[in-house]
Amino acid sequence: MRREVFFLILLGGCFGQPTQSPAVRLPDSTLLRPDTFFSFLRLESNNLTFAAHLIPVWKKLQAGTQKVRVLHIGDSHIQGDIQGREIRRRLYKFWGVGGRGYVFPYHVAGTSSAYDYVSFGQGQWLSARSVQPQPALPLGVTGIALGTYDPTAWWEIKWNPAYQPVGSAGARLYILTRTLKPGIACALTLEEGSPPIIKEIPAGYGITELTLSGPISGIHGEWRWAPDDTLGYAELQGIFIEEGHGGITWYSMGIVGARLSDWATLPLLRESLRLLAPDLVVIDLGTNDLYPHTASLQAYRYAIEAAIDTIRSAIPEASILLTTPQDFYRSMRPLPLLEQASQMVRWVASQKGVAVWDAYNILGSIREWRLAGLASADMIHLTVAGYALKGQMLASAFLRSYQAYVLGHLPVPDSERVGLTLPAEAATSASNPSPAPIALTPSITQFGGGRMGENVATYSPPRPTYIYHKVKAGETLGQIAERYKTSVAAIRQANGLRRDVIRAGQTLRIPSGRNTPSQVHSASKSTSTGTSKKTHIVRAGESLWSIAQKYGISVDALRRANGMTSHSAIYPGQKLSIP
Repeated sequence: MRREVFFLILLGGCFGQPTQSPAVRLPDSTLLRPDTFFSFLRLESNNLTFAAHLIPVWKKLQAGTQKVRVLHIGDSHIQGDIQGREIRRRLYKFWGVGGRGYVFPYHVAGTSSAYDYVSFGQGQWLSARSVQPQPALPLGVTGIALGTYDPTAWWEIKWNPAYQPVGSAGARLYILTRTLKPGIACALTLEEGSPPIIKEIPAGYGITELTLSGPISGIHGEWRWAPDDTLGYAELQGIFIEEGHGGITWYSMGIVGARLSDWATLPLLRESLRLLAPDLVVIDLGTNDLYPHTASLQAYRYAIEAAIDTIRSAIPEASILLTTPQDFYRSMRPLPLLEQASQMVRWVASQKGVAVWDAYNILGSIREWRLAGLASADMIHLTVAGYALKGQMLASAFLRSYQAYVLGHLPVPDSERVGLTLPAEAATSASNPSPAPIALTPSITQFGGGRMGENVATYSPPRPTYIYHKVKAGETLGQIAERYKTSVAAIRQANGLRRDVIRAGQTLRIPSGRNTPSQVHSASKSTSTGTSKKTHIVRAGESLWSIAQKYGISVDALRRANGMTSHSAIYPGQKLSIP
């Protein structure tokens, strides 16, 4: 009897995995530990908990015949992509180059770019981010979008020479877009001096793919539609660069200030997940949910559970990996809530059948990170070296758990669940009532009512009319709003501001009615024939299209009046004649 029990325990420890051949390929030992050792790191514990729930991912990676796609979703520590760079570096060294991953012209949307590229643009743009109280555009899982009615608007991403080329011949580039009608095309120039690649974009919300014939040194993009099409409009919601047909591609997408609770305001969330069809979704959010003094473990628990349920309702075959928030301080004081949050995340994972990387218990205290030069003085954000180390630790945990699968050593989830309980602060009771749960189907009331799938794909945002204001020392939002006859709330929404804090030198977009005196900036000059001729001084961010709209004329008429061709550019301070 004892022999039979022992035999069953051995089988259970393998979680149904077949005995592996000694010739099976395993990660090199250097990939299983960080580049630099620090005594506060718990390297012996650096594995994924409940990693058996990732067996579909492990099987696909071991076979090597199909691409494994990972969406790694987070906040500012993901948007900068230092962490993503280290993850890709390690995983690609083992499974082969999978591509640069996710990129976006962040600067055009009013936020910071990633570590390896800069972005800029020209023309009249609408932008939206998930952290805004009421995003101006319907968003999906990327949490950011750029839209325009301006056919002369363009955006550009330019990589640091040290990180070029970004993609090789044969790589695939996908663009996630939303348009209002057929007949819209996207023109992409991927190398200076080369002709643009023109691809027709499907109407509605969708993905367009193109295969590269040469390397990428940058991406210049613009939309094209018929000159007389007054309903021409297009949105960019994400760019994805992928290489290889097997192995893994790791897409890191983050928004500064993002919270898991923001997912309830993303009406295209489920549809974007279906379009991207990842094999694994990594939810790396929580710091911003737990930082406020009003933070609730219950609310955080409900946000996690709703996120898991939403992912499964959209892509039931995908696996999910949660991360616990790393240790951080609030107002320069330790936050005891984080230990309970770590326990709660692991408990939710045990109930929902998902994997966990317990950053809180594996990475050690933020005080130790600060003393080692890995964390900033605010004891919240990390330094560049700190973000790199965190990426190395997550990649190592991913590889260690994959190795355990290959060797047949993955723990049975039931054994990891033993003794794990839900903290009282996260449980529901008469004295601790439940907060309102996060809706599984995000509301789109900010777009005129309804729910996802109703009017979202064809939602037409108001045409933007912005002027630009450079903040002077001592100015307040209230003073600026009064000057331009608008409201503080309107300025905050146009610039994605959560608070009324602004700084000298900052450029603000000021929403304004069309053809107001502050917007037109024209002057009348007497000519020798006694007629009146208007001139316009070009302001930053303006395009020929937006200027033509202000004066009720066509772009062609404006070009003819100024001796310009279709390739002529304008610049701030330039004087244009208005016919």
